[in-house]
Amino acid sequence: MSFPWLDCTPPREDGSARRTKVAADELASHAALFYRLGFSEAAATSRLTANVAWEYDTRAPLTDDAIAKIVADTYARRPA
Repeated sequence: MSFPWLDCTPPREDGSARRTKVAADELASHAALFYRLGFSEAAATSRLTANVAWEYDTRAPLTDDAIAKIVADTYARRPA
């Protein structure tokens, strides 16, 4: 007997790049929220770095430097 739900779809070749982009977009969104709430750039970077470390535990898609760059770029454009 065959079970179609048992067949596994092979992973995409660009899967890790897509996951990294989604994580970066989410961090930029959170950084914009922190900006609107009045957090300093350092405080937002610290919170987002801690959130990523907690959420991903050991396999974080972005480094601390990449997170700091995302926050700096977001704060530089002053989201409304």
